[in-house]
Amino acid sequence: MISSPEIAIGNYKAGGKNPCLIIAEIGPNHDGSIERAMDLIDMAADCGCDGVKFQYHIADEEIADRTSIIPWSGENRYNFVKNVQEFTPQEHALLKNKIKEKGLIYIVSPFNLKAVDILINIDLDAFKIASGEITNLELIKKCLFTNKPVILSSGMSTIDEIDLAIKAASETGNNKIILLQCASEYPTRYEDMNLKTIYSFLERYHIPVGLSDHNLDIIPTISSVALGCSMIEKHFTDDKTRSGPDHAVSLEPKEMNMLIEGVRNLEKALGDGDKRLGPNAEKTRQAFNNSIVCAVRIPADTIIEYNHLCLKKPGTGLPPSALDKVIGMKTKRDLNKSTIVKWEDFYEM
Repeated sequence: MISSPEIAIGNYKAGGKNPCLIIAEIGPNHDGSIERAMDLIDMAADCGCDGVKFQYHIADEEIADRTSIIPWSGENRYNFVKNVQEFTPQEHALLKNKIKEKGLIYIVSPFNLKAVDILINIDLDAFKIASGEITNLELIKKCLFTNKPVILSSGMSTIDEIDLAIKAASETGNNKIILLQCASEYPTRYEDMNLKTIYSFLERYHIPVGLSDHNLDIIPTISSVALGCSMIEKHFTDDKTRSGPDHAVSLEPKEMNMLIEGVRNLEKALGDGDKRLGPNAEKTRQAFNNSIVCAVRIPADTIIEYNHLCLKKPGTGLPPSALDKVIGMKTKRDLNKSTIVKWEDFYEM
């Protein structure tokens, strides 16, 4: 596994040898209700999430054509953003305070430059650049110039566009960057997840890499940790049947619990890469390993030859690796056939 630099995000750390951060993407799943947003924060905290992510939209700063339609729902885009996604600065501050009370990371995706200024005053922990904004280098740089960590999602970008974004980011002097593998398919098919891209990004950019995932199964998401994933972002809701753009591809609390438990168990199973015996392995190896044993009766003062010895279980005596050293030594006493020999049975010649 390729290691990556360690980056502090709020009271947590991403990359290095730290546990994978699990972020609940609430996005618009509050359906425009500040009360539901607060409830979802509580649920995310109860599940064991490390952080919560919201979006900061300002319709008048983002949408030029107010007649444009959202492709998947047929709704007027301006009206949806204005009525569902556009919380006030005061409401975002309330969300931030709630998140901090729960001890979680507060991450927000700004979709315009004005939102960045407002979020700095609210004092968020990290910016998230949504997939559709990765070519918006002005937005990326503005976020990085705040010296806050910036999470880049790659779902709607080519490798050349990612290269440009990473290059632009490096020019700001802020190296607190995390790149997320993402397939902007809702839901994402298994064959479109391309989890090995996590490893490729680690090799190419030498920064922490995570996964923003919309697959309906949590098993591939959990598996991403084995490839070096430092952060997992999953959409989160209390009810998948609600209407809205993200509910159907979100995890409900029970599923989020299962995801987090799976990730933590996988991290335990991955270990640190150093080969060592487990707590019960020494007893087991004594039962299954071999010892040097007398193949025949050997009188005292005999110079040991290969045909005097053999290897048999249990492994409580001299190990097979000592065989060459025992050859040529002289017995101190008579040794019966099948005796498990010890060093004190021999003189050195």
